[in-house]
Amino acid sequence: MNPLNLNILVIDDENIICDACHLVLTEKGHTVEYCKTGETGLRAMEQTGYDLVLLDMKLPDMDGMEILETIREEMPGLRVIVMTGYSTMSNAVQAMKLGAVDYLSKPFTDDELLESVEKVFPGSQ
Repeated sequence: MNPLNLNILVIDDENIICDACHLVLTEKGHTVEYCKTGETGLRAMEQTGYDLVLLDMKLPDMDGMEILETIREEMPGLRVIVMTGYSTMSNAVQAMKLGAVDYLSKPFTDDELLESVEKVFPGSQ
C-alpha cells in the first residue's frame, strides 16, 4: 500500500482526462475527485482539504490562470499541477509564477502523470 495517500482534485472538462487521472492515481492508493468547471472546482476546494489539484488551463467557464490566482490568495499551501493542450513556454512560466508546482502537456502518459505527482510529493508512489 502507498505510504502517502493523497486527496487529489482534478479540474478538467474532458472526461477522458478525468477518467485517466482517476484510474491511474486511485491504483496508487490516492483519493481522486473531479470537477468539470472552474466554479465547481473552486467550491470543492473551499469545502474539502485537498493535498493536490490537477488543473486544466482551458475550462468552459474560467481561465486556469484565474483559478491559480485564487488558490494563491485563498489557499496558499495547496499544490497545483497545471495540465494543458496549449503548451507554450510563456504559459508554463506564468503558471509557475502564480504558484503551480509542475506543468503537464496534454496528451501525457500515465508515467508522466505519476512522475509529476512524485516530484511534488516524494514517496507518493
